[in-house]
Amino acid sequence: MALRFNLISLGCPKNQVDSEVMFTRLKTSGVEFTYNLDDCDVCVINTCGFIEAARKESIDAIMEVIQKREEGRPKYIVVTGCLVNNNLKSLKDELPEVDLFLSTFDEDKIVSELGIVTNKNLKSCENEGREHFNLKRTAYIKISEGCDRTCSFCTIPSIRGSYKSRSVDEIKREAAGLAQAGVKELIVISQDTSYYGLDLNIKNGLYKLLKELVKIKGIDWIRLLYLYPSKRLFNGGLINLMKNEEKILKYIDMPVQHISGNVLKLMKRGETKKDIIELIQKLKNDIQDVALRTSLITGFPGETDKDFEELLGFIKDVKFDNLGVFKYSDERGADSFKYRGKIRAGIRNERYKILMETQRNLLPEILSKHIGRTYNAIVDGTFNRTVKARTGFQSPDIDGCTYLYLEDIEDESLQGYDDLVPVNILKFKDYDLYANCK
Repeated sequence: MALRFNLISLGCPKNQVDSEVMFTRLKTSGVEFTYNLDDCDVCVINTCGFIEAARKESIDAIMEVIQKREEGRPKYIVVTGCLVNNNLKSLKDELPEVDLFLSTFDEDKIVSELGIVTNKNLKSCENEGREHFNLKRTAYIKISEGCDRTCSFCTIPSIRGSYKSRSVDEIKREAAGLAQAGVKELIVISQDTSYYGLDLNIKNGLYKLLKELVKIKGIDWIRLLYLYPSKRLFNGGLINLMKNEEKILKYIDMPVQHISGNVLKLMKRGETKKDIIELIQKLKNDIQDVALRTSLITGFPGETDKDFEELLGFIKDVKFDNLGVFKYSDERGADSFKYRGKIRAGIRNERYKILMETQRNLLPEILSKHIGRTYNAIVDGTFNRTVKARTGFQSPDIDGCTYLYLEDIEDESLQGYDDLVPVNILKFKDYDLYANCK
């Protein structure tokens, strides 16, 4: 009987791509997938090790699987991902129940290493494709690995290494395969998407890559995540391409992290307040109906009340379409771990709540502009005669979504849509929109 495996994927979309690659390699090698953890021989846990909360979630997941094995299944436990990269020795010492640890740099060896652990003759594979999961018509595509930035709060360079762009041809092949599998929305990701190609001495690398990706038949939407707010990298060619190319969504995810010059300097972000504000204004001026998303960190060491008020005023002025806030996490491997002026947890929590409440209070103004307008939407699923969809300004998992009313549509129409659906926005509630089919 063939081995059966279950896979638990934690962390960011970049980790999900890694999980999908391992998932495909295992299936291609003859290991059968099962959704049931109680019915699997092998459980693969792809971990996140970015911040303390993520490490705790990963350890908790491993411990739950270990407890399951004490009840009989699974027989083998494989732990992969970022948590392994910098913690291999301690993990081996503290979790002897785990049969195999693989860092992100060794995940391509999962079939051969699992064969050794299980004493099974597994078929080796060099499959460049991958089966995407979670959303049927949407898939993430990772264009690089690692990061060359030196942000003082971040440990990614020490975990994932320096920035390494994939070749345009390799990315195109993967994207074409995803399109052939029915993917309509391609979400381009990396640790720093705007940096793409610089390590290969390719000028305007992201622009050149996008010019190739838009040629792929079957892909309707290309969404860009994790664009560093660099005026140099956001040059006129890239902005004009985003403005004029229908397939590239007018959606820009640009984590600014903070706006105070004092905090930006402490964060070693490189860009100044003036740079960031000028870039945002240029994007708004040049790209009609552009949707801006950002992420912020509050409670950074040295963040004064004045710095926080500056950040608060910034989000009130810009009115980001989508916004995420993180409370500063003091990571031992980051430069900021050595900083003085640490902010107490109570203050960090309070500042986080104020920022989120401020954004919530801005939602009526932000979302009301969509009422009465018609947009194309992509369908993620149907639930009890309600369809969950997203417009171009809604990214999966991190933004709101659009719910469709289908009372007057035949049941067979609920089986799903293969193409983009035109929807008319009727109202909003909290972060979500409600619409009917046009």
